[in-house]
Amino acid sequence: MAKNLFLFTGEETYLLHEQIALWKKAFVEKHGDINLAILDADDTPLNEIMAAALAMPFLGDKRLIFIHNLPDAPRARQTEASNKKDEKRDEELKKMEANLDGIPDTSVVVFVQNNPDRRKAFFKKLSSKAEVREFSPLAGQALNEWIRKKVQAGGARIDTSTSEYLVSLTGQNLWRLSQEVDKLTMHSAGEAISKSVIDKLVVPTLEANVFHLTDALGLKNHRKAIQHLHQSLAAGENLRQVFFMIVRQFRLLLQGYGYRESNPNSSPVAFAAALKLHPFVARNTLSQLQNFSGQELKNAYARLLEIDMDMKTSRIRTTTDNQDELALAMERFIVNFCQKKI
Repeated sequence: MAKNLFLFTGEETYLLHEQIALWKKAFVEKHGDINLAILDADDTPLNEIMAAALAMPFLGDKRLIFIHNLPDAPRARQTEASNKKDEKRDEELKKMEANLDGIPDTSVVVFVQNNPDRRKAFFKKLSSKAEVREFSPLAGQALNEWIRKKVQAGGARIDTSTSEYLVSLTGQNLWRLSQEVDKLTMHSAGEAISKSVIDKLVVPTLEANVFHLTDALGLKNHRKAIQHLHQSLAAGENLRQVFFMIVRQFRLLLQGYGYRESNPNSSPVAFAAALKLHPFVARNTLSQLQNFSGQELKNAYARLLEIDMDMKTSRIRTTTDNQDELALAMERFIVNFCQKKI
């Protein structure tokens, strides 16, 4: 394995780009920026990219080259001109594959490809020669620890329960979480971040609002559920989309209830695998199921389907400009469910 070849890949692009930024900073501090190159195959010919990788350092000991977006599959071929262009790129990629063995030790070359097709010859060879660093999404304790460290770096504090509450509102996207953490640490000014501060500053995602709305239904708290409904509207969400997200959540709960009834000793991991859910979503679904009976879930889902049918038959009229009738139907659903009239 070559010690100067790397492949950065994976779904968690925040961590990937954070690693790139750290390497660039460290290299510039030690060697300056004259031998640092960031190349994008979308707008740089492959022969120029390979020439940069093979070049010797200029007035220095090392070169650091980041290569983004190599073509890992032929593009759509619709015209004779595009066909010839793609054939040329395919041929150049084969030459680049052959030249991987000739990259000098003075060049540290990092290929950046979020989801490469490793069946392709180039990426097969690159994966066998390079050190592959996979940046996967964080979850559970690893995600809480990432938040804790970022909050601490901003001069504030956060406990595990509050960290998990923040994730429940934002989702697990680190780009979004990073922005929210920066905002919260600045506001907290060295103090512990509280859930009340999070409620004040963080706008929940649609998925989070629907999750918390469903949570409130499980606790039979109609005021809290309606509050989450109105939060989605205040954030500019389309009410029809909010409605169908609620339908989707109850469908998921019904599926989860059925699986748990058939497999009472199943682990959360098996539950997630069976329902094809992300572990974070599976854990939240299992938590919500504790507050619903099977009959409540069936009744709620049946009533939601009635509302859906009413929209399709225009008994409930809804347009982009006027969603009042659907809003009223959803509020009635919430109140009746919480008062056990459904």
